[in-house]
Amino acid sequence: MTSPTSRSHRIRRVGLLVPASNTNAEPLTAAVLHDVPEVEVFASRFRLPASLDARIDEAVLGEAVPLIAEVAPDVVAFHGTAGSWTGVDADATLAAELAAATGAAAGTTATQAMYAALAVLGARSVSVVFPGSDEIVTGIESELGARGIEVVGRSTLPADLTNPQIAALESDSIESLIVGGAREGADAVLCVGTNLRAGPLVHELEERLGLPIVDSAVAVAWHVLRLAGIRAAVPGWGSLLRSH
Repeated sequence: MTSPTSRSHRIRRVGLLVPASNTNAEPLTAAVLHDVPEVEVFASRFRLPASLDARIDEAVLGEAVPLIAEVAPDVVAFHGTAGSWTGVDADATLAAELAAATGAAAGTTATQAMYAALAVLGARSVSVVFPGSDEIVTGIESELGARGIEVVGRSTLPADLTNPQIAALESDSIESLIVGGAREGADAVLCVGTNLRAGPLVHELEERLGLPIVDSAVAVAWHVLRLAGIRAAVPGWGSLLRSH
């Protein structure tokens, strides 16, 4: 039998800060990490601002931060991608501030996880998939370009959706959105939006398209594992978790 002391040294705790309207973050993370016994995941929720252009900071996250701190996480993550268009540098600052505020050894966000994933994949050109308008993707493209990553294609919707509307998209619609984003010259397909239920499709679509697919929600699960020092390969969720 494992003693409480030895167990505490083996298990790593991850704290997720999840938008209140996100119904994908916890189920997806639980499914990805189901067979990784070295990690436990806890979540705290907050209400998103009405505007997609609002910058997420500790004032927005509010009580979610001290509440998740009470589980003493080893890694803390903001489970959102707003920083990918409102400002990647400010988003990196938020990750560091969250680590400091919760006592975690490391902090990240969905945006930082996506960028870390692109780095390990060696992707210098991407096609962006986003369940919303071209206007947001223009901001994402600007931030990527400032960091030397070219956007060679995009796949979007006619208008921005609410989080519940994104969660309600059928698998066939998500698949069409991703396939529509595959472009010659892309090193990877980047799916932005942690409430987009693209994760379960990644493995099969990578095989079909012959391209790595970085899904933001899957990227968070991968990044918190690696930041926690857990190198376990996790099959069934694409090349990122399987090989990196």
